[in-house]
Amino acid sequence: MADSPQDCLAEAIARNSAAVLSLPSGGMLRHCRTRLLGACDEGFFIESVPEQGPLINELISTGKPVGISFKAATMKVVFASPILRRQEQFRVNSSLTLEALLLGYPAEIKAVQRRANYRVHIPSSSGVQVRVWRMNEQARLSDRPLAAMEMPAQARDLSVGGIGLICPPKDGAAPSLASQQRLRIFIQHEGTEVLVEGRVCHVRTTPDNSLRVGVQFVGLEDSVEGRQMLARLTAIVGRLQREEVRRMRLGLLT
Repeated sequence: MADSPQDCLAEAIARNSAAVLSLPSGGMLRHCRTRLLGACDEGFFIESVPEQGPLINELISTGKPVGISFKAATMKVVFASPILRRQEQFRVNSSLTLEALLLGYPAEIKAVQRRANYRVHIPSSSGVQVRVWRMNEQARLSDRPLAAMEMPAQARDLSVGGIGLICPPKDGAAPSLASQQRLRIFIQHEGTEVLVEGRVCHVRTTPDNSLRVGVQFVGLEDSVEGRQMLARLTAIVGRLQREEVRRMRLGLLT
């Protein structure tokens, strides 16, 4: 059993664990499936993503770090590391070779508890209303937001720990939204109103240039006001969960 994040990485490499490679591009991240292949003195190898070849070449030349994440028991292990080089013929075993990327060993590895909060799907008929504004690092949640900072969004799922959003394209182009962006989020359902701060934890662009955004709520247990918002949020999730169960029993869920 791994005793530290470094041990988790070593064990994951030994098991050839599946992982997610996050490539920075234009202020956003492109998330690609990969797996850990092996290690050497310089670093460790992962399976390459040939369709992202031009972006990978750029990241190798600039030395800009990429993100790696993988699951280890009840933990999610995440870190950033630069791609050192591409190896076109990495031998996995006696009968298989593939293109691989060599990454340097990370200076810091974080292991975080994987989400245990129940996440409820939000159908268009749910009555949930959501408004979202970007926040700069100096802004306070209580500040009156600027209209220019609001971005159209609809909720696709919700838990007491975070929310999944769909942000439609603007003038045919995907909205600009970076990982770790602060967000001001207002949620309303059946007379219950919640105002929370969130941080973007992942962004994915869909074929129609919409964004699928995962947001983690922050500060809900840091103050009396935060705990009040958490109680309201729990009530909303509870109502939606009961409705989801009812629809499931009636065979209305697809």
